[in-house]
Amino acid sequence: MNDDMIKYCKCMEEIKKRTHAITTILNKKYSTAYQATNREFCCLQIRKILELIALASIAANKTEYAKQYNKFFSHWKAKKILEDIEKINPQFYPVPSKQVIDNTTGKVSELILIESGFLTKEEFPYVYDKCSEVIHSSNPYGSLVNLDEFDNLVPEWNAKIIKLLNHHQIQLIDSHLQLWVLMKSKDDGKVHVSLMHNLTKNEP
Repeated sequence: MNDDMIKYCKCMEEIKKRTHAITTILNKKYSTAYQATNREFCCLQIRKILELIALASIAANKTEYAKQYNKFFSHWKAKKILEDIEKINPQFYPVPSKQVIDNTTGKVSELILIESGFLTKEEFPYVYDKCSEVIHSSNPYGSLVNLDEFDNLVPEWNAKIIKLLNHHQIQLIDSHLQLWVLMKSKDDGKVHVSLMHNLTKNEP
């Protein structure tokens, strides 16, 4: 596993910890002792997760990754964040899939792309900006944010993020290369990443 793949794994492991932290709050296993701060905590985790998804997706190019990281935090508009990343890698967004296991061999026989139920690239800016509404204090003279709606939105977003990443592919800047990612291996429970090469017709 090369350095960039290791970086990607670390980002995904961090995401797993944050989705788990959200789940413990939603399941009332833990609490901040105040529902408003529970919401704020969960929304902060979701926003951090979205940032990690964006940053991890361009980890294939160390130089560009470093440049983009600094630019990333120069503004807080999700739409602009995506535009900056797409300039480096237009196909940066994870593609969710499901492994089909052969009953005879116990090995993966094929991958099926998941078509719905995950957080789409189009939803990314909306969720990011909605989370910001909770994290930042409301202007007492402006329109009030409906905080109660987040009690329904946060579980939905968390579930969609998990479905997006459980097993996914990332297209690298090199169009012939992809990362295939399993978030929780049945062997050790850790993130596993494989570098896959798309063979052309002339290659063996």
